Amino acid sequence: MNQTLLVLQNEEPKIINVASAIKYCYKKIIFDQENQETYTKYLGYFIEEQAPKDFVTTFKQLRAFSYGRSDWNWLDINESTLVRLSQHNSGSFWSWLVCHPNGYVREVALETLMTVSYVNTLPFLLVTLNDHIEKVRKYAEQEVNRLVLQENEETILFSLPLIQRLKDLEQKENLAIYTQLNTYFRNNFALLRKAQANKDRSISRYGFELSFMGNEPDRIKAIENGLKQTDRVILSWTFNEICKEKQWEEKYLMQLLEHPKMIIRKLACEWCYNNRDQEVRMIPRLLDQTTSIKHLALEYVKKHFPKIDCREYYLQRIEENPINAIHGLAILQDKRDKERMLPMIHSSKKKIRVSVLNWISCLPVKEQLPHYIACLSDSSRDVRNKAVDQLIHHYSLDIKEQLLPLFKEKKEAYFQLNVIKILGEESSKDYFYDLVLLYVDGADQIVKARIEQQLDGWMLSWNRRFFFRFTLKDKVTLAYLVNKNYKEYSVGVLAVLWKILKSK
Repeated sequence: MNQTLLVLQNEEPKIINVASAIKYCYKKIIFDQENQETYTKYLGYFIEEQAPKDFVTTFKQLRAFSYGRSDWNWLDINESTLVRLSQHNSGSFWSWLVCHPNGYVREVALETLMTVSYVNTLPFLLVTLNDHIEKVRKYAEQEVNRLVLQENEETILFSLPLIQRLKDLEQKENLAIYTQLNTYFRNNFALLRKAQANKDRSISRYGFELSFMGNEPDRIKAIENGLKQTDRVILSWTFNEICKEKQWEEKYLMQLLEHPKMIIRKLACEWCYNNRDQEVRMIPRLLDQTTSIKHLALEYVKKHFPKIDCREYYLQRIEENPINAIHGLAILQDKRDKERMLPMIHSSKKKIRVSVLNWISCLPVKEQLPHYIACLSDSSRDVRNKAVDQLIHHYSLDIKEQLLPLFKEKKEAYFQLNVIKILGEESSKDYFYDLVLLYVDGADQIVKARIEQQLDGWMLSWNRRFFFRFTLKDKVTLAYLVNKNYKEYSVGVLAVLWKILKSK
């Protein structure tokens, strides 16, 4: 969280981002000349409180030029302004002026910044390497070469993503500095190891990218560190690096197949699937907790180990690993498991109940529906959502006739909301009447608000406008409901009903 931005937003609500806050600070320092020391400190805080990605965004916003009126007199800063401020020797003051749209301002700011002692100069020099003014680029290039060995370690780590982006920019100075700095960092593994551990993903990723290009001992250490990461991109890169190792299968494959991170296990399983026949280490993946890996292992075992009965394999392991074994049986969907699976719909473990619902789809639809309807009252949202999806998929008049009485009987809001969601599969005129009747029995205001929203949506739908017409008999029925439940209906519901009653 950028604390300085919050402070300035409390002072001036019109500040919407860091760039506008920086412009506001310069207005106070240069034009209003109020609390100059305080606002100069704020300018220094902004570089410390931003991530590298945010810094680039702020830089682009500050560089943007407009012919219209500028915010906070930002474009009013010019040559004459800087002449009056030549005595101002604070590095934080001159730093953000390096991002100004006026080339003269950038040049003076950069020259001045080179003469003062400021610990966060490197990021500003790196974004200036792509400046369209050659003189400014040369200044920046000279300073980068001088500062990279002097800048503090924290600023260098912050600058790594800014160095990485140099290879995609057009000016030739970018590629020269990019190549030079990469060579320096690849020989400084202690710094790269700190980059790998950085909380900012862009810093961490580039730290690993450079480490994998280093010498062999450093590269092996980077692989070990990479396997401990949580970032999917880094884990994927690490796997690819491992595959470059000689005899990596004997050294790493078992570890990768059992790795705690799903992406590593999946990549290892995919490699075995495509490159190895009868790899016995794939058999335990039948009990993997990830569905996609379990599917992959099932296909592999059926293809390369036809003598192994996968159903029997799962049945034998229900006691030791019930969740994953039952999930495997749910994937196989064998009707012979009916007596074993159906009682587990009452298991205390949510994942087992979800697996049973997945297995149930192998039964005839008439046998499935009672279980789905019963699970609408389940304590787990995942189980309820699975039941809702299945009831929507099989929606019929029979399902509707079972749900309407239950809506009035059960007063749990989540149950009633799910019923409304399922009924939404119907677009006929009866759906409109159902919602009007159910409104009175809504468990709370949230349910009633959802019904009102559905009524409005139905009225505006193309089905309603082009195909449905309310007869005199329909209007009499609706008028009766209005008179009967006038005090129960909200203003919104009454408005919808009156539209129909007054329509021709």
